Amino acid sequence: MTASTPKKRVVIIGGGLAGLSAADAITTAAPDRFDITVIESKRTTGGRAGSFTDDVTGETVDYCQHVAMGCCTNLLLLMHRHGLAGHWQRYDRLRFLHPKYLPSPFKPSRWLPPPFHLMPAFNSLRYLSSAQKRQIAGGLWRLMRTIEATLVDQKASTWLRKNKQDDQTITRFWDVVLVSALGETTDRVSMAAARKVLFDGFVAARGASDIWIPKLPLSDLIGNKLVNSIARHGASVIQQCAISQVDAGEDHQAIVLATDGRRFAATHVISAVPWFRIESLFAGSSVIRSLPSIGQWTQFPTSPITGIHLWFDRPIMDVPHAVMVGTTAQWIFREPHAANHPSPSGRHYYQVVVSASHQTRQLPQSELIRTVQSELAHQFPAAREAKLLANRVVTDPRSVFSVTPDVERRRPLARTALPWLHLAGDWIQTGWPATMEGAVISGRMAAASVLDRCGITECPIDPGIDRGWLTRRLIR
Repeated sequence: MTASTPKKRVVIIGGGLAGLSAADAITTAAPDRFDITVIESKRTTGGRAGSFTDDVTGETVDYCQHVAMGCCTNLLLLMHRHGLAGHWQRYDRLRFLHPKYLPSPFKPSRWLPPPFHLMPAFNSLRYLSSAQKRQIAGGLWRLMRTIEATLVDQKASTWLRKNKQDDQTITRFWDVVLVSALGETTDRVSMAAARKVLFDGFVAARGASDIWIPKLPLSDLIGNKLVNSIARHGASVIQQCAISQVDAGEDHQAIVLATDGRRFAATHVISAVPWFRIESLFAGSSVIRSLPSIGQWTQFPTSPITGIHLWFDRPIMDVPHAVMVGTTAQWIFREPHAANHPSPSGRHYYQVVVSASHQTRQLPQSELIRTVQSELAHQFPAAREAKLLANRVVTDPRSVFSVTPDVERRRPLARTALPWLHLAGDWIQTGWPATMEGAVISGRMAAASVLDRCGITECPIDPGIDRGWLTRRLIR
């Protein structure tokens, strides 16, 4: 590009991980060719990966505990590139807790090759009988030999029962893994999505199933540190600027109108808003006719996730986190930001997460708290004497979209029929469910679409990353 060549203006609507990933990818690939503006309607960026300050304790905690895995290579590389990988704690083992069995450690082998590295960990699950383990092994073997594309139209529960998985095996194994990973129950999700998380998340490579937990509140890690780093690389970030409409302008430009009257002219627009917000951006505009499926996207079914925030007067567990089986609680996390040291107020913080909490959210909060307290007291002796000082239940009814067979078929590509409009968000066709990894991949896809429309081929962006290479690099 010569000094006289004007930069192309890219407006990214939405400051969540998808929008930030798109900005990062374009500035990385072609830093001198674009003028990039990220517009966020809220006071803070980060989207659904956000935090709140509790009124009672004064502590900043995440609405819901976000967890990455070693297979989330695009997310981890984004953090690594901006010097933020050190703000994540990696764990190479899990603990599964069932109320009727001794704790089950889950630690993959460091020397067996994939997928055999999981055999010792799988065999250590005490709450599974030998017959159930044989069922699961057979199911995984058949699933491994099945092409993912042939599973899109099948619900996970239907496929599992056809492949000799009984109800208890589904409840104790498949549901435990898939509900947490997909944010939805197995009687709703596509088996293609289930296969994706099972094999990319566990089987693909050693380290793929490692758990990565932020050491900082997401509002600081993403809404502050990541945003500031991306801004230093050349992108402008505007907050508290709600967009009322996006329309076509003159000379192949687009016009982005804010509710406060500001206008942004753009050569390219990346919409990085959630699926339920996308239609409102174009309501009444002249371009709505070019997006015939937009109404279908807005109607994608959703699934709630509930975060139960608990402050005790003493520590109740000696591990950083645990998977809970056969209980209302699905995961419990110890304070990740302070290594379980009490806050200045003397409170010890824990968060219980319930994914696909369709039924849980119907309970009175007092009953839900009592149920969870009873479950924790059964598993952790220290919880029996601990006093609950404060609590808060946070449920996002639209936390994730449901990866049903119908949704899997209808998820759009990043590229649209309009040459200036590109889509990002974990709900587009990334191959992943509603995860931070899916959001980051979608941003990279939208960036690749922008570059391709501009005829920039010498700076390609590949949304796929060699998992083995990145995992080895990050865990050294």
